[in-house]
Amino acid sequence: MLFFLILHNGMGGDPKAKSSKMNRNATKLNRFLKVTSVFTKYGFENILASQSIKKWIPKKFLKHNEKIERHLSYSVYERIRMALEELGPSYVKLGQLFSDREDLLPKELTTELKKLQSNAEPQTLDVSKKIEEELGIIQQEHFSWIEEHPFASASIAQVFRAELIDGTKVAVKIKREQIAQIIGADLLIMKDVAKILEDQNEEIKKFNPVQMVSIFERSIHLELSFLHERENIDRFSRNFAEDPRIYCHKVFNELSNNNILCMEFVDGISVTDIEGLAQLGVNPKTVAQIGFNLYMKQVLEHGYFHADPHPGNILVTNEGKLAFIDFGNMGTLMPSDKEHLEDFVRYLVQRNAKGIITTLKKMTLHRSIGNERELQRDIYRIFEIIDQDSIGKINISSIIGELKSIFRKNVLVFPEYVYLLMKGLVQIDGIGRKLDSDLNFYGTLEPYAKKIIKKRMSPLHRIREGVKNIGELSETLTDIPGEVLGLLQQVKDGNLKVSHEIKGLPEMKKAMDRLVLALIISALSIGSAILVLANMPPKIFGVPLLGLLGFTASFLIGLWIVLSMLKRKN
Repeated sequence: MLFFLILHNGMGGDPKAKSSKMNRNATKLNRFLKVTSVFTKYGFENILASQSIKKWIPKKFLKHNEKIERHLSYSVYERIRMALEELGPSYVKLGQLFSDREDLLPKELTTELKKLQSNAEPQTLDVSKKIEEELGIIQQEHFSWIEEHPFASASIAQVFRAELIDGTKVAVKIKREQIAQIIGADLLIMKDVAKILEDQNEEIKKFNPVQMVSIFERSIHLELSFLHERENIDRFSRNFAEDPRIYCHKVFNELSNNNILCMEFVDGISVTDIEGLAQLGVNPKTVAQIGFNLYMKQVLEHGYFHADPHPGNILVTNEGKLAFIDFGNMGTLMPSDKEHLEDFVRYLVQRNAKGIITTLKKMTLHRSIGNERELQRDIYRIFEIIDQDSIGKINISSIIGELKSIFRKNVLVFPEYVYLLMKGLVQIDGIGRKLDSDLNFYGTLEPYAKKIIKKRMSPLHRIREGVKNIGELSETLTDIPGEVLGLLQQVKDGNLKVSHEIKGLPEMKKAMDRLVLALIISALSIGSAILVLANMPPKIFGVPLLGLLGFTASFLIGLWIVLSMLKRKN
């Protein structure tokens, strides 16, 4: 039944696209048969077929088959992980994406998903021919040599060592053959299956599988795009152009496209190679501290951070600098996201549970908080973890584990960047603990909190916030008449017939305009008072000029409002 529903979802539509859809369905069919075979092999045929059509499944696929019986000796979560590994890159990436979602999936399952590896068997490839076909160049005119075998082989791409004509050592990342088509077919199947499961199973519907596949699709499409990765490297390099602690490698744009990425080869050792660090004369504790500082700088200052900072993606160069590699997956924060994270850090350091709850509410896409007082107690539990541990023993993973429990309990759903950040922080914490068991995470966080508090308390920030709030309120008040009319129009066009005339709407708008002006006067007065108290130069007669101008503007606008009201009354 599932098979026919999936094929049906891919049929129909514009006759002109029939041939294309037939080809797409042929690819879907091949992958669907593979998926069915693998999941049945691991004892999940009851998910793929209803009881009424099980008789049509080949006997060798049923549970009493000896091979399947052997697989059934593993737990259900182990079998899920094994099936994903056998199905290849799309399913491995899907599992990895949700391996840190304890708020969404059972912990036993996420534990198994964390074991998924992106490493894959090398694919035979004529590297020189591939480069010439993709880039339209003669290989010998640009490269002195290119290794035939990859030194790194992942599920989406392989990386080959090479040397340019000028002697520059490079790493050439080449996308696997047919990987885009395979992943495309897998995504079509995932979408169809997710839709069917969501429509037919209320328990599964709670996990919102359609949205999960949508998140995964966006993530893997970005990872498949080498043009996107090239932009990520360029942006990251610009952000750290003036920071001597970090080494950013170069991309050779003329030798790159969406399927090939030619980058400067970074000669370094893994950040957790303690023996190698000793040979370089680099203190592991210093590396741990710098690594954490650099990551927090990415998050809180740049609003643009590496989303997969595991030990293999952070190297230490011969000069002792840190080098991040593999920029296929990055987290991006909007200005409002940065403000919310700043608030969270500030309230965490200040032990302000109510502030944290308010911030979490602002960050959520969806929430269902049953008891806010109980939620406050859960937040205090995090403070207890911090208090019970010595400063140097505070474990980020424990804090994030508690947060995930809170998210699950209160059905708190966040934008994707929150989950990427939590995953990144756990990885950075793991690296830090290997290098320095006494890493002072809390001590590293406190300077950022103080900096945030200082910025939020500055007169300039308060004025900006006041003006922004007034502007938002002004827009809201201005939109009210139009929103009301739009709502009435919707009711009028619906089944419920409403006949009601709103009188005095122009007068209402004028009253709102006067209210907005009054709020602006209040903001100017408050801002001017702050400037006067701050005693900021330049001054006139000992009074700060900006404050004096603000009070003057407030007086003139207020006088104009009063005169216009008197004139209207007369």
